[in-house]
Amino acid sequence: MKTRFFIPLIWCILVVGILLLYSLFDARYVEWFPRCPFYMLTKLYCPGCGSQRALSALLHGDFFQSIKYNFLAIIVLPFLLYAGVVNGLNLLGKRNVPLHIFYAPAFSWAVLIMVMVFTLVRNIPVYPFNMLAP
Repeated sequence: MKTRFFIPLIWCILVVGILLLYSLFDARYVEWFPRCPFYMLTKLYCPGCGSQRALSALLHGDFFQSIKYNFLAIIVLPFLLYAGVVNGLNLLGKRNVPLHIFYAPAFSWAVLIMVMVFTLVRNIPVYPFNMLAP
């Protein structure tokens, strides 16, 4: 019974800690944040490239700059927030709200295709595609 609350508590502490870290230190200007190993090896942008700077810009109130750093990461944030809140409420409450959409095969395929297309398109060095590069 205690493990039912222990794992989500660890996740909450981790998320709050990351948000606090990116709020206190702006990843756009601080050099000690980790760099993307995929980009360092290939000089190609992965789907996550720029997401640290996007999160930091968003937490510092610069919404348009955060979209410029990683459009996909900002679009996905409301879904992650929704899933986290629903899972948290399911854990605390007696009523269980299902998250069927996240477990549907069509949703998984759509996300996979969207991530692959985003990765390919953001690496095309021609306008307007190069606007998706961080």
